Amino acid sequence: MGLAAEYGLASLRAVTTPDNAGSRAVLARKGFTPAGEIELDGRPGLRFVRAL
Repeated sequence: MGLAAEYGLASLRAVTTPDNAGSRAVLARKGFTPAGEIELDGRPGLRFVRAL
């Protein structure tokens, strides 16, 4: 049994800002996909999700 199953996790979520190309690249390499827009401390942000 893996940790995701042990803890009942179905997905992981992450957020970053549109101007943070480095974070977006890491998230893409790790299998995260864009899931919409969000506001982060009054700034535009992007949501990402990765199914487990």
